[in-house]
Amino acid sequence: MTASLARVEIRFEQDVVHARQRARLLAGLLGFDRQDQTRIGTAVSEIARNAHQYGGGGEVEFILDATSHAPRFTMVVRDQGPGIGDLDAILEGRYASCSGMGLGIMGSRRLLGQFHIRTNPGQGTVVTLGKALPPGAPPVTPALLRRIADHLTADRGDSPLEEIRTQNRELLAALEQIRRRDEELIVVNRELAETNAGMVALYSQLKNKTDQLQLAEQTLRARNENLKGFAYTVSHDLKAPLRGISGYAGELERKHTTGLGERARFCVTQIQTATRNLDQLIDDLLHYSRMETEAPMLTTVNLHRLVETILKERARTIAELHAQVTVELPFATLLTWEPGLLQLLTNLIDNALNYSSHAVPPRLHIRGEELPRAWRLIISDNGIGFDMQYHDRIFGLFNRLVRGEDFPGTGAGLAIVKKVVEKVGGTIRAQSHPGQGATFYLELPKPETEQENPSQRQWNADQI
Repeated sequence: MTASLARVEIRFEQDVVHARQRARLLAGLLGFDRQDQTRIGTAVSEIARNAHQYGGGGEVEFILDATSHAPRFTMVVRDQGPGIGDLDAILEGRYASCSGMGLGIMGSRRLLGQFHIRTNPGQGTVVTLGKALPPGAPPVTPALLRRIADHLTADRGDSPLEEIRTQNRELLAALEQIRRRDEELIVVNRELAETNAGMVALYSQLKNKTDQLQLAEQTLRARNENLKGFAYTVSHDLKAPLRGISGYAGELERKHTTGLGERARFCVTQIQTATRNLDQLIDDLLHYSRMETEAPMLTTVNLHRLVETILKERARTIAELHAQVTVELPFATLLTWEPGLLQLLTNLIDNALNYSSHAVPPRLHIRGEELPRAWRLIISDNGIGFDMQYHDRIFGLFNRLVRGEDFPGTGAGLAIVKKVVEKVGGTIRAQSHPGQGATFYLELPKPETEQENPSQRQWNADQI
């Protein structure tokens, strides 16, 4: 349904005011708010004034178009003037006119969503303005059209002076709103300036911290290199006299044993045992210092082959002990630090064989479990075990819970294991009771979970 609501003939300046009044009244009856009423009235009056000044007069028709699902209030302003010769320049913003014609057209175009202008030289100009009815507008029915007609009949319109007063009030209200917006913008700009100053200061602090961290990293790297060189130097300096002691003790045993008494032979044996233990202790120190300074590199590791290699190298010991070894590894490969994994598995397997050597028979069980965010390796034995109150102590360097005469070792093996686990971001824990063997639970994180802090990972009884 399309209905022509009203027409206003434009012949005099007062008619422009009347057209604006009609536009505001109809917009209010159709459900537009006061702001939209002002926009519609202003747009109509600007184009009507153009028709009066440049077109020699014309008319404004107000139409309610409800033919589509979105009803629209349309205003058509026609004149029979000379047309607009520079329309493209006006619409593109390139036209400069001291009379203000271009400004009126461009202003009306910005105020309303629908704007169309058609002009021909000598045949006048037709400008179509429109705006869709708001969501809360009354339904378009014959009753609405009758109510609009009644209002138009009863409304005589304000005088030009009163209309000017109304426009002034609206202008003052708009200026007040602009003033409030300016004040808000000043506050926002001040807050932004303060925020920017804070960000600059924070960036400066971060840069200083970064420079300090880089310097600390360089210093630490230099110290690690010095530590590595010191460890190798100490190793060489300590092993040289050890080789001499061991050589002289061996010569006494091989060539002069007949001239030695029982006590002397005992002393020679003790010297050789002590030199072997000290040699092994130096090697363990080297391994520990190397693990301290070496940077882990992730590679794909064939776990089956790695475990098989370690067990083959200990095949003689396993045969002599008549040990029973079982391996259950559900996953074949994992992405981790291969030298570190080799070192810690070697140490854990050697510990298991060492401390279960008195069992009949010794049992070593190696198994694995794939968790959502980690690989878990479990090494258990049926050896002497230990009291859980000493759990943290067993991972300390050179901390032993047994005498060296009963079980060989330096006490550095589990310290090396713990160091490797920490470097790859994993965890290790043991479960044991005296005389009932020990089980070590090792978790190596999968690459996608490396950002997790291992110190925050919790263990509970049902996990182990």
